[in-house]
Parts: sequence; C-alpha cells; structure tokens
Amino acid sequence: MKVGIIGTGNMGRALARRLVHGGHQVYVVGSTPEKGRALAQELGGQGPGTIEAAATRDAVATGCDILVLATWYSDSTRIAVELSDVVRDKVVVDIANPFNATFDGLITDYDTSAAEEIQRRLPGAEVVKAFNTTFAPVLADNAFNGTTVDVFLASDSDAAKARVAELVASTGLRPIDAGALRNSRVLERNALFMVELQGRYGLNFQAGLKVLPTHPLPFPARVSVHQ
Repeated sequence: MKVGIIGTGNMGRALARRLVHGGHQVYVVGSTPEKGRALAQELGGQGPGTIEAAATRDAVATGCDILVLATWYSDSTRIAVELSDVVRDKVVVDIANPFNATFDGLITDYDTSAAEEIQRRLPGAEVVKAFNTTFAPVLADNAFNGTTVDVFLASDSDAAKARVAELVASTGLRPIDAGALRNSRVLERNALFMVELQGRYGLNFQAGLKVLPTHPLPFPARVSVHQ
C-alpha cells in the first residue's frame, strides 16, 4: 500500500519503520521539510518497502491509500480541517490520545473522543482509530517477549477497518476489531490508564494491552448480542 504519515515524532518514526519492513511505500511529512527528509534518510533501505519525504500535506494525502495522523490531538484536529477537502473518500488513521497537560486526564468530554472529533472534521473520509494503545517502544522493538502485539481498531466503516487491519497484519502485528468509532472513548481512556501504569511500575512504555483468548480471534469479529 501507499501510506502517508503526517508526523515524524516517536510514533511516526516507529510506524514508518514497521511499514517499510512490511514492504509498503511510505511517504512522510514533518513539521519542517528537514524533519521529513531526515526520517526518510534514516529509514531508507532498511526493508523491502520504500520511504520518501513528501513536499506537502496535500501531496501525501492525495497520493496515498491510507493517511496516518501521527500527531498530537490538537495538531490532528487542525490538520483534519486543513485537509478536509483533500481526503474525501480516503481512509484516515487517528492515533491520538487527548491527554491533558499533566497526563492524568483527557481534554475531551465523556460523550466523545479524539477519533470522533477528527471524523466530525472529516465528513467525507473514513476515520479508523488505531495504535493509540500501542506505545512507540513496543512498535519499534516488537516487545512483549515474543508475544504478538495487538492493535485495536475502531471505525464506523467496516471496509476502512478491514483495510487498516490488512496493513497492521502485514507488519507482524495482530489487528483486533474494537467495533464502532464511539469505542474510541474506551480505547483512549485505556491509554490514559496505561500511562499511569508506566509510572507506577517503571515500565518505560514497554507494555501494552493484550487480548488472551482461549481460541483464535477472527477478523472482523463475530458479534453476537445476548438479550
């Protein structure tokens, strides 16, 4: 796939590395052209895939199958507004957690989430929440002592979710169908809880959420409703 990543911080770098190793065409945009070029140079030739620095956000959004907003929540909402016309009918992955300044609460209300707010700003796109509970060191090192890392996906579009699941699986991670986009509220609060655990146990973000089933998990999930 052609995957655009806006953001060259820890998460953007870790995602780009996994995608290059997964054989994809990656295009990155940094907050400055120099940051995008530096990441492309750092990761170039590290896997069967390719990586290039894109000149502008519009260029990377237009030319890619999937666009990843690997930025802080406040930046992601602003970028979403700027790209609202460019990404119509595109799959947009939101990884943001709307943490407050002290990382002990969220700045979103209980009846919404970062992903839902980004979807509201991108009415023509299909937003998928992903990677928000998967910390950068886990992505970079494939931690969990050899256990496959889980990536939870929430979206109101089954087709978009399946597309992102294919991308996730191609990098050696396990996609978990987390249901509708509103379930991002739960995922983001779980991320907040995981941040607290890092401090309590000194985990250095080498930890994450993991489903331990007694049988293989299908994707998409087989949903049953019990009255």
